[in-house]
Amino acid sequence: MRSRHSRKAEPVLGTSISREAAWPEDDTMEPWLSNPMEKLYADYFYFHFTNRLTPQGRNGCYICYEMEGIRSPTSVDRGVFENEFYPKPRVHTEVCFLNWFTKLPWAKTLDPGKKYTITWYMSWSPCVDCAEQVAEFLKKHNCVRLRIKFPRLYHGNKPKYQQGLRNLDAAGAELAVMCPEDFKYCWDNFVDNLGWSFWYWKGIRWNYHVLDEKLREILCNPMSSLSPRTYNFHFPNLPFASEWNNTYICFQVEERKNSSPKTYYKGVFRNQGYPEEPLHAEQCFLSWFDDKCLSPPVDYNVTWYMSWSPCLECAEEVVSFLEEHENVSLTISISRLYNCDDEDEQHGLQLLHEAGAQVAMMSPEDFKYCWDTFVDNLGWSFWYWKGIRRNYYALDEKLREILCNPMSSLSPRTYNFHFPNLPFASGWNNTYICFQVEERKNNCLKSYYKGVFRNQPSHLQQGYPEEPLHAEQCFLSWFDDKCLSPRVDYNVTWYMSWSPCLECAEEVVSFLEEHENVSLTISFSRLYNCDDEDQQRGLQLLHEAGAQVAMMCPEDFEYCWDSFVDNRGRSFWYWHGICWNYHVLDEKLREILRFRLP
Repeated sequence: MRSRHSRKAEPVLGTSISREAAWPEDDTMEPWLSNPMEKLYADYFYFHFTNRLTPQGRNGCYICYEMEGIRSPTSVDRGVFENEFYPKPRVHTEVCFLNWFTKLPWAKTLDPGKKYTITWYMSWSPCVDCAEQVAEFLKKHNCVRLRIKFPRLYHGNKPKYQQGLRNLDAAGAELAVMCPEDFKYCWDNFVDNLGWSFWYWKGIRWNYHVLDEKLREILCNPMSSLSPRTYNFHFPNLPFASEWNNTYICFQVEERKNSSPKTYYKGVFRNQGYPEEPLHAEQCFLSWFDDKCLSPPVDYNVTWYMSWSPCLECAEEVVSFLEEHENVSLTISISRLYNCDDEDEQHGLQLLHEAGAQVAMMSPEDFKYCWDTFVDNLGWSFWYWKGIRRNYYALDEKLREILCNPMSSLSPRTYNFHFPNLPFASGWNNTYICFQVEERKNNCLKSYYKGVFRNQPSHLQQGYPEEPLHAEQCFLSWFDDKCLSPRVDYNVTWYMSWSPCLECAEEVVSFLEEHENVSLTISFSRLYNCDDEDQQRGLQLLHEAGAQVAMMCPEDFEYCWDSFVDNRGRSFWYWHGICWNYHVLDEKLREILRFRLP
């Protein structure tokens, strides 16, 4: 290794010494002879290559380079370059390398039909001027594949330096932040380490994730993974998270051709606060997907796991994208609902649903899957935070209300609160329907559906009724849109927390009269205003229309627990008075149906 100073002061190779010992004050400067060097001193590497977010005094820049196949097909050449500070003018290390490389005898005889890989491990990312010169070099040398890795971003918050990195990326350079494993690789191959093992300094991995995320933002490219800290901060399904202003998308893209899997991509996008207009995470994905992946003859299954649900503007963009690309199917699972009481945001979710996107809340199992798939978790197991399942049920119920779709199941807490057959339950204002639909053709079972509907207290616009929707109306609307066919017979069973009101009973009777291929059985836990003659009249109309009306017996409650509740293997608990209350309510119902009101 050649020193940058006079030969009489040349230090011993591999000695880890201070700058003062290496460069005596009385030493005389000679023309710059050090580039390229064979290796770095250990203390130089630790000083200049640390990935601290705000380092002080790191004014020099080093490149540890690796060239594959340049000198011969199997050759691997390594070395180190540094800035040249004299004679004037100063030359940055990137330019030093390029000047040296273009003068190599074998660099002038590169085969244009082959690819030659050069890797730079730099102590700083390139500045604007160097980025421009490197981009020009790549245009002239199409056969060179350049990979640039660095521990820190040089003026990473200034637009012109960000643009320089984007220009490099557009020119074909592969840019990345050095991960902990890259530091170890440099230590083993570019440092005169005296046989010592690499020492991972405090914060090396955390700083990598922060800087990698920043670089991905600048380049509009996906991150490969999230840090545990970022995931645990931004993804919990908290009921109130108004201060969480960033949105993350963990995505999977599966290419399918001729119905068989072809290629698989995954990564993470985050909203960007630049350039002139902020970019939401959904827009970042669509731009990247359209540029990098999309091909008309291939089918794509895209899955998003999002920390926030899409806003109206993004929902409209996604809908337009799906309409233009019929070969793309989209599934969206979201941790939290963005402004879920705002009618515009609700309309955005409805538009996505109507366009064919599958929209759902993230279940506890989804959070675990994301932890295992998209988080650099260092082998740690996923930790289920307090309230994760309860919050999921509450948010899932709200989303189902917005989309007018059935819930797949109830939480044990919701079931045990709303379904007990108490004699007095005047404060229970919500009605739930656990339903089963059997499709039969030629007396053979064809299909089977089940789920849960709840009344919707909030009025919706843009095609949805302005008045509140009762659970029965939600079911009839869904059943008419999604299932009903005149050539099939349907056996429908409802298990209801309240008996139908007169208005809903009349709607159900009209529906049964219009669709003679539908038979309906209704079992309910409690009688709604059973002493009111109008409500009694509604039950009589249902009975006369052919609906089988009955109170839920204890065995019905257990059946609902097993079939419609996410009970996690727990047995049904018969509450105090369940049999007695059933007999009292059953006698009251029989009395209502027995005596026809005028």
